[in-house]
Amino acid sequence: MTTNPIAAPVVGDSAGSAQNQQRIDKAEFLTLFLAQLQNQDPLSPMEPTELTSQLAQLSSLEQLTAINDRLDILAGNARLDATATILGLIGRDVRFDGGRVGVRDGLAPEVSYTLEKRADEVTVRVVGPTGEVVREIALGAQGVGPHTFQWDGRDAQGAVVPDGEYRIQIAAKSTGDEAPTPLSLLATARVDGADLTTDEPAVVVGGRRLGLDEIEQVLEADED
Repeated sequence: MTTNPIAAPVVGDSAGSAQNQQRIDKAEFLTLFLAQLQNQDPLSPMEPTELTSQLAQLSSLEQLTAINDRLDILAGNARLDATATILGLIGRDVRFDGGRVGVRDGLAPEVSYTLEKRADEVTVRVVGPTGEVVREIALGAQGVGPHTFQWDGRDAQGAVVPDGEYRIQIAAKSTGDEAPTPLSLLATARVDGADLTTDEPAVVVGGRRLGLDEIEQVLEADED
């Protein structure tokens, strides 16, 4: 009596529905493959090309499984390295983009900038979390070179602002300029915590969450 060969394993239906997909592991694949060989018609054996195709599927399955396992290991190791680095930064001073700063209990980090030429007028604008202008400050004329500014965490009425993330915009205007020139800012602050609740751990600086890629410099303990 002729026995119908067992169909090759199916990875998913034609509609690609996640609920109807059939997934098998390596052991199940081998079991089905051996059963197919044992039950094939001796007078009409499986075509060599079909046999080779199914063996190729098994080889691909093994390779993909090995690759996924290695990627999982690498991702785990990378997260452990990042976590160790972040924990080592707690209590250290770091420099980062000063255009966005975190304010906690009315304290904001100092920002630094450099003037390439003398400015007749330097102005500061503080923008709140929802885009509102919290305060505008005139710093007057300033000479060439590095400068620093530290917002006192108060609004235009002198009230301490709520904790949160604010934007600092500093612009300089010199004689002959049609409009003020926005300046690049760097903030310096101490890392006061770590956030390990997500796949990408981060440090916490003044209530602001910073990824390692956002930190431009880690200062030595005796650096200003």
